[in-house]
Amino acid sequence: MAITQALYTGVTGMNVMSDSMSVVANNLANANAKGFKYDRVEFDDLLSADTMSSTGSAQIGRGARVSDVRTVHTQGGLTVTDRLTDLAVQGSGFFVVGNPKGEKQEAGGQFYTRVGSFNFDKDGFLSDSAGGHLQGYEADKSGKLSPLLSDIRIQTNNLAPQSTEKVVLNLNLDGRTEISEKPFDINNPLESSDFSNSVNVFDSQGNKHAMTTYFKRLATDEGISWEYHQTVDGKEVTDPEGDQKVKEIGKGIVKFDTKGNLLSEDPEDMVANFSKGATAGQKIAIDFGKNMATEGGNGVGATTSVAAASITVFHSQNGFEAGNIKSLKIDLDGKVKGYYTNGVEKTLAGLALATFENIDGLQKAGRNQFFATHESGEPRIGEAQTGTRGSIYASTLEESNVDMAQQFVEMIRTQRGFQANSRSVTTTDSMMEEVINMKR
Repeated sequence: MAITQALYTGVTGMNVMSDSMSVVANNLANANAKGFKYDRVEFDDLLSADTMSSTGSAQIGRGARVSDVRTVHTQGGLTVTDRLTDLAVQGSGFFVVGNPKGEKQEAGGQFYTRVGSFNFDKDGFLSDSAGGHLQGYEADKSGKLSPLLSDIRIQTNNLAPQSTEKVVLNLNLDGRTEISEKPFDINNPLESSDFSNSVNVFDSQGNKHAMTTYFKRLATDEGISWEYHQTVDGKEVTDPEGDQKVKEIGKGIVKFDTKGNLLSEDPEDMVANFSKGATAGQKIAIDFGKNMATEGGNGVGATTSVAAASITVFHSQNGFEAGNIKSLKIDLDGKVKGYYTNGVEKTLAGLALATFENIDGLQKAGRNQFFATHESGEPRIGEAQTGTRGSIYASTLEESNVDMAQQFVEMIRTQRGFQANSRSVTTTDSMMEEVINMKR
């Protein structure tokens, strides 16, 4: 092989060392960039040239080339911040960002990033610094997430009131209570009943009303039976009966087996015509827990009637008055929750994370964002804490995974490699000079 080939071989070495130094410099330049993933240069040798030797043909290397610049997607350290919308992923997932075409965007489309520095824009969208919208799943009125991926927009307006549709009562009605032949008297409910429970319910306008349920032990041949009467203040309904102070809006019978477990319920329709409510005939269902007759209950977590003092274990209802949003919270599973002044906690949205079959196939798009390619495969998008997507930490940012000590070592190795290759060029030049001097 001609001696001049050694010059070209040395030049290829200098070129790859120059490219390697550019990668190292870029890693160091982004050492403090949030969510940055460092690159690693990989080399290949060039196709060797054949030459003759005493034992036959032989191969001589012709230099090196850069085969790939691989991005290393290891986890970066997490740093706590004071902004709720600073988000970090602990796991292999990527935030999904939809970049609309506009003045700030070079190209629209869907991109993937580990940089979680987001904020609310003027329209309520969670956006990055370039205007790209963080994507996820919107929640309906009940807090159930939609299966369709869309831009996350948090509505921070007032929460409309919700009328009470169901009241849950978990009680113990004393099984030792003596049976009285005196019937329940709506005009004298306390003295004609054995136990009472009061819970606040709400009409369609969000007005609060105290609903009192009175319980009275009944005579029965088998098991234990109680009748109950639901009442409200007679001044708060449109259909009071005469001058009664309380209005009965529903009643029923609840039965227990001989062990005091909830056996069955026999309610009548409960209808309340609240005078301040916009909807007449408001129906409110009473839930005593799962009974054994029709709901497959086993007595656990349901109302009982055993030999213990009558007591309200807990009660709840699903209505509420109007409220204003007080604060936001983002859970580890990516659910965005709003807390309102009326005590309501409501799921507003769920953040999405994406994973890929071949993470090395992603291509960089600038601003520490990536876009999917044929090599990476289609994104597998879903909720946080599902699959291998990982968890989302609020008020936290992921740091760069650049190890500066490692990069300085790589810089020294690259510098020495460049010096060695440059020396091979100068040495080859000296050899060529000797050949030329032979002619003289």
